[in-house]
Amino acid sequence: MSLRAILFSVLITLAASFSHNLLAEIVTPERSDAVTLTTVTDMVYQRNPAQQMDSTIQQQVNANTDRANTLFADVSTVNLRHQNDVVGTSNGLQEWEANLEMPLWLPGQKQQQLALSDTMLAEIPAYKQALRLQASGKVRELIWNVALAETATKQAWQAWQTAQQLESDVKTRVTAGELANTELLLANTNVLEMRSKYLQLAAELEHAISSYTHITGQQFLPGNYEESLPELEFKHHAEIIVNQQHPALMILDQQITTLRAKQELAKFDGAVNPSLSVGIKRERGDRADGYDNSVGLGITFALDDKVYRQPAVAEAARALADAEIARKQLERQLNITLFSALHDLETKRQQLELIAQKDAATQKYVALQQRSFELGETDLVSLLRSQELANESHSRKQALEIDIKHMIASVNQAMGMLL
Repeated sequence: MSLRAILFSVLITLAASFSHNLLAEIVTPERSDAVTLTTVTDMVYQRNPAQQMDSTIQQQVNANTDRANTLFADVSTVNLRHQNDVVGTSNGLQEWEANLEMPLWLPGQKQQQLALSDTMLAEIPAYKQALRLQASGKVRELIWNVALAETATKQAWQAWQTAQQLESDVKTRVTAGELANTELLLANTNVLEMRSKYLQLAAELEHAISSYTHITGQQFLPGNYEESLPELEFKHHAEIIVNQQHPALMILDQQITTLRAKQELAKFDGAVNPSLSVGIKRERGDRADGYDNSVGLGITFALDDKVYRQPAVAEAARALADAEIARKQLERQLNITLFSALHDLETKRQQLELIAQKDAATQKYVALQQRSFELGETDLVSLLRSQELANESHSRKQALEIDIKHMIASVNQAMGMLL
């Protein structure tokens, strides 16, 4: 045997051994029926730093309520004054005076302050629902990233196994003298290419699993993670709109209610509250006179402070208008997102019907090509080309099947359905 033939044989043997031994087992995520979409969403929700906003809103409510429950509208003050003529005539003149100033609530001001606390308090459950929807979206994203990567990896694994089986058949026929050594090299090259694709997809799957574990704190994926569409299955996607109870809209609705309460309260911002004053006075004219003691009662109120209230009222109205505009824009964007998701779902379902037919045809074709190759009626290049077409067709079919389930989850997310 020539040196060239010996080297060729060694190369084939080493490459085949390397391709068979590396990563002999497929990468698969671990699942558990004890883990559900709800439990995973709970974990993501609890780990969300934005939950601190709950206590912040509660602090605002408490502070506002405490102020509304005070006896007076503002801080009460005590004024002390003493006057004498020691540095002047020094006849013994002395005056002592003390006044207590007590700002009074304007009509309706106290009630509006309490109403603001009620609307702010109602933001907390709406805020929690919005955070829950955010957590649901993250869980859906993580789980379906794993599912999509797993499907692609399984298909690549199957293609690798098929290539190895073909390589084994070719090697047997080369040994029997039915095929040339170059055919075995071609078969082995195909194995290496299939293994390379599997390695890449397996790495992407491991990355998706790692991201899921890091964000959720869970080692296992839910045993059942597929979702369903309720009554939406019987409607055309153009007829479906986002419900007004969507958590993202509900939090804005509640914030708008709070801004309306602030607008009403702004009418008192810049106003001068009436102030009741109670004082005592002790005085004498000179040393020969006795002290006179008296009590005084007074009230202070504004003659016209409307012009000073207007800036705060206008600012509150602007904030309210901005919030209402943002709410309409969000609702429109949510409906666009929902329409797009439903349209994509319908399109993919239609595509699946055609691709399923194509996949069935290509599988029959590759089976015939395999039989022809075994009988020596076709060459290895033609068989590999038919296998490649069959793999692509089957991969696309499986990817579409899993993507349709993914799109159902996306539609539920767009509808504001919590996990």
